[in-house]
Amino acid sequence: MSGGNMQVFFDGQVFSFQKYGGISRIFFELMQSFAQTQRIEQILYKGIYIDRYPFKKEWFKRYYGFRRPTTRGMRFTIPIDNFIRPLHDVAVELAYTANASSDLIYHSTYYRTPKRHRGPVVVHAYDMIHELYNGDSKTILTKKKAFKAADLIIAISQSTKKDLCRLYSIDPSMIVVAYPGISKVFRSWNSDRMRNAKAERNDGRPYMLYVGSRGWYKNFDLLLKVFIDCGYFHDFDLILVGGGRALSIQQQEAVSRTGKENWLKHKFCDDIELASLYGNAATFICTSQYEGFGIPLVEAMACGCPVVAPNTSSIPEVVGDAALLFDPENPEDLKRQIDRTINDRALSMSLIEKGRLRAQRFSWEAMADAVYEGYTRVI
Repeated sequence: MSGGNMQVFFDGQVFSFQKYGGISRIFFELMQSFAQTQRIEQILYKGIYIDRYPFKKEWFKRYYGFRRPTTRGMRFTIPIDNFIRPLHDVAVELAYTANASSDLIYHSTYYRTPKRHRGPVVVHAYDMIHELYNGDSKTILTKKKAFKAADLIIAISQSTKKDLCRLYSIDPSMIVVAYPGISKVFRSWNSDRMRNAKAERNDGRPYMLYVGSRGWYKNFDLLLKVFIDCGYFHDFDLILVGGGRALSIQQQEAVSRTGKENWLKHKFCDDIELASLYGNAATFICTSQYEGFGIPLVEAMACGCPVVAPNTSSIPEVVGDAALLFDPENPEDLKRQIDRTINDRALSMSLIEKGRLRAQRFSWEAMADAVYEGYTRVI
């Protein structure tokens, strides 16, 4: 990297608690894009990390971090995070101080800001879920402090920007919108090579697809209720991807009452398998009451899957006219839109074509360009 380039210090906190996807994906792709264009001199403090991204140390002017050792087989019961978190906070402060200068940008990955900063502070903002859905008060306080310390805020959608201004009275001129992108595997799925790689045909039985967590504001109970009450399970499987924990006892009981439990399937898979699941699904369904952006929506559209999603928060901004939107408070409206995707082939094909075009608007390169433009405002 040339010595005259802009310098950015990333605190890397997100890599200490997130293995893959979501926020960690945003920052891996951002740093990779900056490394490819060589317009940023990057300093990364990852600390004791758990992520599985293929970082290359040559991307960085300085790189701090080592992988967290496995705790398997250890007999103590106190969470290891109780020890690591305070150490991380001290160490990242030391690493930043060792590199700090008036023209070094500090970019916070998850609302942590330096105690004493010399250069500009940039904070990434993702959503206002905690503020709007009675979330963790400590997280809200941390966010409030971060926004107050920031010279610039990067929002992942116009919807998030509007919520920032409304809930925190932030000057809109302090906020830059940088939409996330999606991985290349989803854009290339339609090629024969990708279509044949680990293709998921679900034993010939058609299925609908749900991706991500299922608790809290995600409103998954709505989908489960509609899927069961409308009898979709007779003709379709419902495949859940990711989301960690198993169904609640109440949800399991609802599935059991159908007398046919094998229609609900839970999978954990890599991006190639996920792309195949999107591409072969009858419908991708999102029921979330709020999204800061919603990367799975764009992944599904890129893979040629008809999308049904709520008419709320950032979702209309992301999908445009390439999805069928429903009222998240109205089960009948969700049923009506699902029926349209599975019964109207012409409509389904139109959604697939519009979705692929819509997905082309979102790329990691465009995100990096928007973030870089934001940096130029504070240097």
